[in-house]
Amino acid sequence: MAAAQAEVLVYSAVWKERGVNAPEGTILSNPGTVAATHGYLIFDTSIFSDTPGPGTLIEYRDIREAGIVDKIYTINSDFRAFSADQVEGASGSRRVYGQVYAPVYIADASSTSLSFSGNSVGAGAPTRLTMDNAVVQTGAADGLTGPLILTNGGTIQRSVISGSATKMKVRASTIAGATAELTARLQRSGYDRAAVVPVITADLPATLALQDGQSQLLGVTLSADVFPTPSYRWYKDDVAVSAANGGTSANLTVTGGSAVNGPGTYRVEISTSAGTVISGDAVVSALANAFTTDLPATQPLVGANSAVLSVVLDPLPVTAPTYQWYKGAVAVAAANGGNDATLTVIGGEAATSAGVYRVEVTNSAGTLVSSNCTVSVGAAGSNFAFTTNVPRAVSVAFAGTSVLSPVVNASANPAVASRQWFKASLANPTVFTAIAAGDGGTSATYTVTGNNSAINGPGIYRMVATSTGATPQVITTVNCTVTTAP
Repeated sequence: MAAAQAEVLVYSAVWKERGVNAPEGTILSNPGTVAATHGYLIFDTSIFSDTPGPGTLIEYRDIREAGIVDKIYTINSDFRAFSADQVEGASGSRRVYGQVYAPVYIADASSTSLSFSGNSVGAGAPTRLTMDNAVVQTGAADGLTGPLILTNGGTIQRSVISGSATKMKVRASTIAGATAELTARLQRSGYDRAAVVPVITADLPATLALQDGQSQLLGVTLSADVFPTPSYRWYKDDVAVSAANGGTSANLTVTGGSAVNGPGTYRVEISTSAGTVISGDAVVSALANAFTTDLPATQPLVGANSAVLSVVLDPLPVTAPTYQWYKGAVAVAAANGGNDATLTVIGGEAATSAGVYRVEVTNSAGTLVSSNCTVSVGAAGSNFAFTTNVPRAVSVAFAGTSVLSPVVNASANPAVASRQWFKASLANPTVFTAIAAGDGGTSATYTVTGNNSAINGPGIYRMVATSTGATPQVITTVNCTVTTAP
């Protein structure tokens, strides 16, 4: 073989596939021939290693039915069922006992991989390949005792192969190149590639839990040589998924919380003209959240100071869930933050002052209820605290004004050292900027207006008070949203 062909080994082979049915333990010789097949065995030099790579098996045959002859070929590019011992014959010729794949046409068997004697190819490629045509006996399959025995309904079913192969030349130096060259030869001789029933090599996951808004592709892996390109039909709960929702695609996107491709039981049917294979079921469910941080058992407040109640979910939701806060048995109004992820409670504010609080968090997996948090409000006494906070919201006429007047405990010890007002825009409510002293930013009160062009116009305001003393205390009002009155 020329140097250009040194990287691949190609054998032109002919073999007879024979099938027998017999009681277990029977030893048969020369069973009747069922069919004859020609083919090409294509390997690379890794066949001589301890970890041989896959080869390619091309089978071709003439099938006569009702006086019509169909010339077809098939390709298996993941051919691994071949190994052999190289043996010196009496004449000095080399003979190989090997394994080869063979369909069992007369049996509805679960496996078509048949073992023959042999372990591994010795050094140097044989000049002639001979399939083992010796007596076949029943028994467990291994490299020495014979073929795999297939049981179907209590009857032993098996296939025997006899034949030979001779080394041939191709212009290609790779398995893929040799495959292309040899199939081109077959096509020029009038052979058509036969349709192949798809084989699933990696099935759908049995279960899949998704959060609201979390998406994932469902799909199977097929054997490499399925032909022609298969069609797909997805089902959810035994109802065909529409093409508009991906029901005829190779992969299907499922999304947690979706009413279309959300929780349910999915399967896919994959078809060629040779037949259809059906995947296993994939049960897609909604992933329930849990609190990794629940509400504290108690939350003390002093005077009109405020505190923020919050929970942390795991896993973090992809799509924001809905929240409803409760004070006792009464839902907190949306205007007081009752539908927000966090709840600001303010001492002295009737809606969110002392009481027992909880939050209910809802998504497609259901509703999660927090533990109770008891909010208590103590008198300001001598604490550095607000005795009056700012309102949560103020609506001011365009030409009008309103005064924000938080009051720090007059008897606080230590006393107020400084005040600083901050403002954030309505468009960017989390980014606050200190208001300059010349614009009233350090005063005890702050006058706002409904004029959008004014420095003190609509926005979100809060004031930070700092105490005197070696270790200053800092208290902050709640945020006050100022808007222009209609």
